[in-house]
Amino acid sequence: MARMSGIERRRQIVEAATEAVLRRGLAQAATRDVTKALGVGSGLLHHYFPSWADLRAEAVRLAARREIDEVQAMVATLPALQALNRLADWMVEDEDMRHWRLWLNAQDEAHRDDLLAGVMNAAMADWQRLIAGLLVRVAGEGQAKGIDAEAAAWRLAALMDGLAGAMLVRGSVVTPAMARDLMKTQLLLELGRKP
Repeated sequence: MARMSGIERRRQIVEAATEAVLRRGLAQAATRDVTKALGVGSGLLHHYFPSWADLRAEAVRLAARREIDEVQAMVATLPALQALNRLADWMVEDEDMRHWRLWLNAQDEAHRDDLLAGVMNAAMADWQRLIAGLLVRVAGEGQAKGIDAEAAAWRLAALMDGLAGAMLVRGSVVTPAMARDLMKTQLLLELGRKP
């Protein structure tokens, strides 16, 4: 059996860490979850990542990048207004909410962790650009006029985060259906339409 290259091994470690933080949560996941999943010692991990914080940041970066890429691919060929509605649907399709839990926990932890702060600032900017791009497309297709796509995208991204946080609260009155409806209503308002 051929040995893995350093790039392949690093990728394997990040994949295992990403699965660990998604499955166990950002606070509960640890180096041992990765070493156990890969059947390796912690020395190998530390060869590629100086600390758990470095590896954790890379895991969050990969999870965020995958979600952004997934949404971009999902909406790329849809008419812009339909793409925005699809985005609102996507927001509540995470049945066990593990992706939202990771996103919101990473935002919270980024207050104390400079590595995660860098990852989350980049990911939030990517989300904002994705949403702004959809809003610009809507305007370009004649579905909205005079829209400030940049500001509207930040408002919509913040609403998504807030609704996800509300859905995560045990016993919350904010259901996925309610969150989807609120998001779609705000989309219409941002486009200057009546809900």
